[in-house]
Amino acid sequence: MTLEQYSILLSLGLLAIFTLLVVSSILYAAVPAVKDHVRKHSYANYLSAMALISVAAILGALIYQLAYLTPVCELCWWQRIFLFPISVIALVALWFKSREAHITIAILSVFGLFYALYHYYYHFQGLVLGNTLALPCSSGGLLPACTDSPILTFGFITIPFMGILVFSSMLILAFFAHKAMNRETQAND
Repeated sequence: MTLEQYSILLSLGLLAIFTLLVVSSILYAAVPAVKDHVRKHSYANYLSAMALISVAAILGALIYQLAYLTPVCELCWWQRIFLFPISVIALVALWFKSREAHITIAILSVFGLFYALYHYYYHFQGLVLGNTLALPCSSGGLLPACTDSPILTFGFITIPFMGILVFSSMLILAFFAHKAMNRETQAND
């Protein structure tokens, strides 16, 4: 599989997951039947989904780095710093049946989303709009410039955009997990 084919596959998968979650969120607020269906899922189901998505995102990032030799810039490392613990936290919470993991995952996702948005803003300006911008991490050094990207799928999807989709998906799932935890707590009282 070529780098372009892998990027297309990953992009389509992330877009499908994110679209499903956004549509579910909108329908959750607007359609009672969907709200009832979403309420049937347990806290553990949402935590499992967060673990699955985060592990898949980690594997995707490592495949880019190790199999396709894509250089990792400083802002990508910051996104990884906030992504990698999510899978561990979710899996440990599933093992110990903890009920507070969604809060930690949401906090990590907010910080990761901030870095992904910041990074993608510069990618969008440079790769899509053709503007030349200088990032603080683009002056050289040990890591590659944050403005360089060998990945551009469908004319707008870069690795930071994929990070936006992953971290946003985590936030949506954390919201649903919070609702499920509240329902389960009320049912036990």
